[in-house]
Amino acid sequence: MPRPAAAPAPEPGVDDDQEMVLEDLTREQVLDWRNRAAADHQIVHDHIARYGEQSAQRLFTRAFVATVQRLSGLGHLHLGYIPWEQA
Repeated sequence: MPRPAAAPAPEPGVDDDQEMVLEDLTREQVLDWRNRAAADHQIVHDHIARYGEQSAQRLFTRAFVATVQRLSGLGHLHLGYIPWEQA
């Protein structure tokens, strides 16, 4: 039996009251979330803040979430600008 079309995944940072149901996401939607999270790790942090770490581990994979959190703790994600005079 074909699966009904799921609503598009909410964009990160959009504040709506609709909860994400991972089982309702299509394969393409899951891949889209994972591709965007690989390019911008803040998406993982935002997802954890809104839906919890367990949901993030299911959506992005446990290993990816652990890597993002480890790198975040090391400060690798802070790529701010430092003028040469201050360096």
